[in-house]
Amino acid sequence: MVLAAATMTTGCGSDSGSGTLPAEGPVKRTAAPELAEMILDAKRLEPALPDQFSVPAGLDQSRSRKAWDSGDPAICQSEEWPTHWCSQAVAFGIAAYTNGRDQELSVRLMSFRTPEQASALFAGKGTADEGKTSPGDEVDDFEIPLSQGWQGRGMNVRQGSVVARIKYTWKQGANVPSDGVKPITTMTLERIKQALHGQMPTASAR
Repeated sequence: MVLAAATMTTGCGSDSGSGTLPAEGPVKRTAAPELAEMILDAKRLEPALPDQFSVPAGLDQSRSRKAWDSGDPAICQSEEWPTHWCSQAVAFGIAAYTNGRDQELSVRLMSFRTPEQASALFAGKGTADEGKTSPGDEVDDFEIPLSQGWQGRGMNVRQGSVVARIKYTWKQGANVPSDGVKPITTMTLERIKQALHGQMPTASAR
């Protein structure tokens, strides 16, 4: 199941990777017991998306930032979420940013009614540090192979009832931090936690 941005066409680097959502061998951790799970409809999910003040300063030119309720499957599928995810989701959204030259970032979120529902769909295969230092309740990282001069890294991660898909791409030869996707992932997960607590998300990667 390949997720790519249908609504964001920002050039060769725009979500050009072939990373897929995990499909086997779940490795899971129990969500924090104090987490007050709210059902995040579009109104609650959109603030969890990073804004131009929370992404790294060099990536703060906004392409899009919007969330939708999943009542219209055509919109959901136009973002290339799997059909069976769209049929079960409460809401989904995307925030996309660029430095206008050689780096691009997209963060997609999809919310479900329960953590168990999100986990059953995520079915992550995990990473080497799963359960130790890796973020979220389930996580899978992936490489975005070189294509038309662009490459990158990404993370699929679940926090409670919300699944996030983060893709950081850059032109070959661009000066980017080797672990640049990690602070973005940490920030995204913290914003999701804040939203699930009923708080206004304020977490930043800066």
